[in-house]
Amino acid sequence: MECRDMICLIHEYLDGDTDELANLQLQTHIKSCVSCRQHMHELQRAIAFVQSASHIHVSSDFTARVLAQLPAPTKANLLSGWLRNHPFLTAAAVFFFLMTGSVFNSWFDRDDTLQVSSANLDKLKIDRERNVVVVPAGTNINGDLVVRNGNVDVQGHVTGNVVAIEGKVFVASTAKVVGNTESIEAIVDWIWYEVKNIGNDLLPILP
Repeated sequence: MECRDMICLIHEYLDGDTDELANLQLQTHIKSCVSCRQHMHELQRAIAFVQSASHIHVSSDFTARVLAQLPAPTKANLLSGWLRNHPFLTAAAVFFFLMTGSVFNSWFDRDDTLQVSSANLDKLKIDRERNVVVVPAGTNINGDLVVRNGNVDVQGHVTGNVVAIEGKVFVASTAKVVGNTESIEAIVDWIWYEVKNIGNDLLPILP
């Protein structure tokens, strides 16, 4: 038998799981193999040490005395420990910090030109001179209508939300909006709008 087979046999022997034939094969091999004989002796010494250590007993206040001799944790260590113990809150805080930075950049680095987002642009009247987007009477717009740097004049029907960023939403008495109308003119409103959008994107993937 090769040495790699003998290693498994040595472990079985030390566990008391070998028969007489296997014991004879093992004894014959280790007499001629220095490496396996040394390996077996090291394992026997380790087992003997563990068995002897199992009888060692410490006083009931041993742990308290050891902890008392340790240096007091610093504020940095306390913070690090809190972060490790609350991974979800830590991840949420990092996400919120990065998201807020991105929202601030998108607000202050904005383009002042009129921007319109809709699945039915061909049905809208867009006046770029006055920065006004009109949903004509008798027109149906499916999906959200988002206008940036301009006002929205809703005279027809919109099946979705109508949002004006850096502008206002005007809804005629004969118009109908199946959704929310929002006029965002401050950075706080912009952050809240982005947070709601991210939440709406995440909800469908949550169990």
